[in-house]
Amino acid sequence: MPYIFGVGLLLLLFVVMHFFTEISAKQKITTVSILAIFILGAYLFNKNTEDRRVHLQEVLIEFTNNKTISCDGMDVNNREFSYSSGTQTFLGIKDTKKFGRLISLDKCK
Repeated sequence: MPYIFGVGLLLLLFVVMHFFTEISAKQKITTVSILAIFILGAYLFNKNTEDRRVHLQEVLIEFTNNKTISCDGMDVNNREFSYSSGTQTFLGIKDTKKFGRLISLDKCK
């Protein structure tokens, strides 16, 4: 879906740039401002996504190195939890006190 939006935005940019010499100064400022807002939004989205990815990777590295992690007020370690890569969650291991618990990596520090 983001690719379709990006292609549509690129086509719109080409159309606007084609008629850019024929529009008024106010319309040019508006066009450039809207384009700048889209670029800033894309940058912030990518930065947020990268920061989240790095955070999740750091939490997972600590978990795999037998360290205890604080997640939503609960201590998580690999003796009582297993990691599900598909859902990026910790699952309580059977025959432990934490059995049945499901904790998202997003809630970990």
